[in-house]
Amino acid sequence: MPPSDADSVLTGRREAAMNAERSSRGPRLMTVSGGASQPTVSSATPHRSATPARTAASGTTSTTAPAVDPRDPAAAPGPTGQAPVVGADLLRPSEAQLARLRRVAAGEEEADLVIRGGLVVAVHSGAVAARDILIVGCYIAAVTKPGTLAGRRSLDAAGRFVLPAYVDAGLRVEETLLTPGELARLIVPRGTVTLVTDPAVLVALGGLRGVDLVTGSSTPLRVLVRAGQVPGRQVPGTGAPAAPVVEVPPIPPASALTALSSVGAAPVKSSATEAGGLLWAAGSGAEPVRGRARSVAELATVGHLDHDVRLAVGRGMGQIDAIRRFSLLPARRHDLEPTLGSIAPTRFADLQVVSSLAGTAPPDVVVAGGRIAAECGRPLFDNLDISPAWATSRTRLPANLHAGSFTSLGLRRSHRQDASVVVVSVDPPRDPGTAPPVGGPARALRMTGTGQVSGLSHPRGLRTVRVEPTLRDGWAVADPSRDLLKIAIFGRDGSSDEIDVGLLRGCGLTRGALAVTTAEPPGHLIVVGARDDDMVTAARALEGMGGGYVVVDQGWVRAACALPLLGVMSDAPWEAVLGELAAVDTAAADLGCRLPFPLRTLAGWGCALYTRP
Repeated sequence: MPPSDADSVLTGRREAAMNAERSSRGPRLMTVSGGASQPTVSSATPHRSATPARTAASGTTSTTAPAVDPRDPAAAPGPTGQAPVVGADLLRPSEAQLARLRRVAAGEEEADLVIRGGLVVAVHSGAVAARDILIVGCYIAAVTKPGTLAGRRSLDAAGRFVLPAYVDAGLRVEETLLTPGELARLIVPRGTVTLVTDPAVLVALGGLRGVDLVTGSSTPLRVLVRAGQVPGRQVPGTGAPAAPVVEVPPIPPASALTALSSVGAAPVKSSATEAGGLLWAAGSGAEPVRGRARSVAELATVGHLDHDVRLAVGRGMGQIDAIRRFSLLPARRHDLEPTLGSIAPTRFADLQVVSSLAGTAPPDVVVAGGRIAAECGRPLFDNLDISPAWATSRTRLPANLHAGSFTSLGLRRSHRQDASVVVVSVDPPRDPGTAPPVGGPARALRMTGTGQVSGLSHPRGLRTVRVEPTLRDGWAVADPSRDLLKIAIFGRDGSSDEIDVGLLRGCGLTRGALAVTTAEPPGHLIVVGARDDDMVTAARALEGMGGGYVVVDQGWVRAACALPLLGVMSDAPWEAVLGELAAVDTAAADLGCRLPFPLRTLAGWGCALYTRP
């Protein structure tokens, strides 16, 4: 049967990039009639996981479903549609696509891909059962008993679990310092296929084009934007009732499609009034807050949401409850449940095949939008995204910036009885592995009418103190021997000559200078140093790189991590960014800096590091 228009579910370069079969490293697909070998199942060490047991005599598989946490009832609804995303309605299948889904579910057509015999985890009910998953284009057409319906290709998942792919509703792309394409290479092989992000920082730095910077990737990573976060853009269909979930009608009982409900394929009610609302996984009853920032090193070594699932299980949460927390619940909260977060008809075919629930190994296979995107922790796609020229080289220093620019009238202490100054004191965390506080302080700051940054409150680790400074010719100056450094903060768009200069205590720097461009509040450049001339060199180095992190000593750049895209993201492969971050951290430590992840920590605290002397 010739393909119809409905067969094309992804367009342009996204379709090309998501075609995992072009890679010679791709999984070996077994045709329905052929006898090709099955994909190799990688071994994994179980981590508090349920593992299927195969009976030697019968050859059949028996599974005991992991217990559902009684504090988090599976059928209880969670907050629904509290934070809808831009274009949510456009994610649902069209009428033509629905018609083909129905034909495949009725056995009138073959599916494009069948995942056969996997132990399907139903996040709605908590049940686990051996099922076939029939995929048409980028959607699931049916979930049936094994061997019921045919497909053009099939992937043998017998003896392994099939989970919905994770949905991250807390990560902001720019906080990773990576482009969406490079981020996809890191997290898609770990089972995350969808991000729901807040583009406020990118909009502030690049206008509406900043949204396109994170949503225009051709990789399998699906990046969605929260409604209300993009000025001038609205969610299609807002103000009107959401389109109902269209279910594929079951065919006669002999085909066993009536067993869909037994694996949780039928949509559950979403009224927040029933069962008192879902107790979010922590058991507090409150909705989740925005996720913490994640570094490239963390994503590359311990993982992404798969790591969070393991942590939740280690703290006593049921395995399926933990999986639900990072798949169904974020999709439900953002009104995406009709298309994401579960394994059911008309949902996106975003799946992961794993050897054990909450195991330490990455998924054996990740399917993103109906295409095989990763195998055994390796992406089966390339990042072909091209960084737009408009987003680069946007860092501009104030005109005529020189060493004398870092001498502020606020530091003048001649003819004053009280020569003391107010400084921000840094208290390094006791745990050297503490993550940098990216994104924290922006809500505690305001700009005064004179353009100076005024701190309303300080984030954890910072406090304001009064000290007696070292004076030179009546001016307060940096004195590394007393752990007093000079700090300068100014806009990096070149539109103003205003520079806020103060003193900082507790950084530990004994010489040289550190400089960063910040994401929160967006559009600033921060220089901390023991010498004014090194501070100028650091600022000019950042202007030449377009933004990022730099370490300078005696007029030389010792290490740098360039972030040329709006001054907050790198256009390099994640492997290179990982190496550059390690280099700047080492260089800063060599200059005496005691902060963990020094440059990222300074960027995270941002303008909270300054107070008027």
